[in-house]
Amino acid sequence: MPEVTDAIISIHPAHAEAILAGTKTIELRRRIPNLPCGAKLWIYATRPTAAVVGTATIAKIIRANPKTIWKRHQNGVGVDRHAFEEYFNGSQEAVAIVLVAVKRVSPVAIKQLRNIRDRFHPPQVMTVLTISEARTLRKLVQ
Repeated sequence: MPEVTDAIISIHPAHAEAILAGTKTIELRRRIPNLPCGAKLWIYATRPTAAVVGTATIAKIIRANPKTIWKRHQNGVGVDRHAFEEYFNGSQEAVAIVLVAVKRVSPVAIKQLRNIRDRFHPPQVMTVLTISEARTLRKLVQ
């Protein structure tokens, strides 16, 4: 099986915009599928946007206690401490995905995504793309 290089990640529109604007360089998650550094993430902004709006490359994935993540990475997470603590309330582990090579793309609406993958539904966390799906998505944003 070939190595995974592309995935679609669902992000609230305000956070997606902060990533595209460069003010949020770390995406926070409670859990994350095993993706390698260098993998390309297609940023899917959830409703009301409901479209892929950008791409980013995973530079690093950091797994640690939430307090450690906050202490070391608070300037890149794009949320205040209260929101951070609320999100990780009860979690023993936090995942910080360090994003680089962020690029805004022409929006790819959900209808177009369903042409790439039949019955596409926005992922709760992340959806890994096949090589063929990734190639088609790249063509749509060129």
